[in-house]
Amino acid sequence: MTGQDPARPGLAPARPVPTRDHRRAVRVRLAALRADLLGTQRRLARTPGGVVRFRVLHRAFTLVASAPAIQHVLVANAPAYRRSRQHDNLALTIGYGLICSDGAVWRRQRRLAQPIFNRELLARVVDVTAGRTEELLDRWERAREHGEPVEIVAQMRELTMGVIAQALFGEDLPAPANVFTDTVDVALEVAIRRNILPVTLPVWVPTRLHRRLRRCRRAVDRYVYQRIDERLRDDDGRQDILAALIRGYGDQACRSRRELRDQVVTLFFAGFETTATALAWTWLLLDREEAVADRLHVELAQVLGGRAPTVEDLAALPYTHQILQESMRIYPPVYTLTRRAAVADRIDGVDVRRGDSVILPIHAAQCSAVLWDAPDEFRPQRFAPGRLTRAQRHAYAPFGAGARKCLGAGFATVEMATVLAVVAQRVRLRLIEGHPVAVSATVTQYPTHGLAMRVERAAAGDRS
Repeated sequence: MTGQDPARPGLAPARPVPTRDHRRAVRVRLAALRADLLGTQRRLARTPGGVVRFRVLHRAFTLVASAPAIQHVLVANAPAYRRSRQHDNLALTIGYGLICSDGAVWRRQRRLAQPIFNRELLARVVDVTAGRTEELLDRWERAREHGEPVEIVAQMRELTMGVIAQALFGEDLPAPANVFTDTVDVALEVAIRRNILPVTLPVWVPTRLHRRLRRCRRAVDRYVYQRIDERLRDDDGRQDILAALIRGYGDQACRSRRELRDQVVTLFFAGFETTATALAWTWLLLDREEAVADRLHVELAQVLGGRAPTVEDLAALPYTHQILQESMRIYPPVYTLTRRAAVADRIDGVDVRRGDSVILPIHAAQCSAVLWDAPDEFRPQRFAPGRLTRAQRHAYAPFGAGARKCLGAGFATVEMATVLAVVAQRVRLRLIEGHPVAVSATVTQYPTHGLAMRVERAAAGDRS
């Protein structure tokens, strides 16, 4: 699902949405969603008030794009909005872990997992990430010497997959590790198709896609259950996330193998694809804005002087974090959140009925000209202390918001900051001239054609 926009590649040109009675539903063609999901959501988001009901075939949706309305759904009245049909479609692959579970089950899962994501884990993540990034840079140096480009999306996926595997299991994934990336890909394809189609087939129907889904799921399950059973027999003082989860479940662990599987696969999914995509977009934006890249290199040189960061160092890199925040404002990997109304509600004059599907187009809110000056421009200084307005803070939700804000937000943040700090001290990445840039939207938004980039050594002034 792609489109084009000269100001922000991948989005269709802006067209005003006519003012309508908010009680009436705007009709949207299924073909429009398939052809340009992001652009269609953005056009709907420009409805006065930022809240609009729309219909696709016989299904009704409520799109919520204004800052107060997003805050209402995710924070102020969050208990009224539960997990949605879209989560059930994603659960076909990842199961009912923290992303797809709800109610009492989710609260118990969150309570058990929350203590694991502590400072000790984050320190280990920084060390593992720095080491793996240095190994990646050594390969990039060989590519540079041979004049070969590197495909950044694939490289960031490989890097983040290695980090999350080490954090979850304390080991690298078995060869061939591409079964895990294949599983993520098929999960996204299955979910997005089922999200937009009015009628879906049960997954036991042997279509080509369903057969691929079952094959990938079996391979991942085999590996994950083996790791679970090893730790149930003897965790041997392991420090990985899976061992910590099993200790948290205590006497219930043996009877909770399926839930442990769902938790682990969910954490792998959440800690891999989205982080890789965010990093890929960040390298593209840094290549486009030389002044931002220059300022980043100055900060890294002053604080790190050429060495890899520790978790303590990351707190002294405010501009590095601002770059990541601004990148995720322009290209939030999870571009849309969905909810199902558990009770009837009213948002900005629009009636929400019990059972309605509620769509929160985070990408549209974070790039709204109503809230942001020059919203398509890459300006990390927006996130300097005290700069965001209240409305901007409420609209900015790349990790979600409220009680269900992503548990791994801290994990992802230190991982991305570490990659940025290690890479930028040694190289600069330049998009190959003429390489097409467009956006595809499945469960995440990612560069349709990948990002082929040239590796250049950082200038001496960047490293000292």
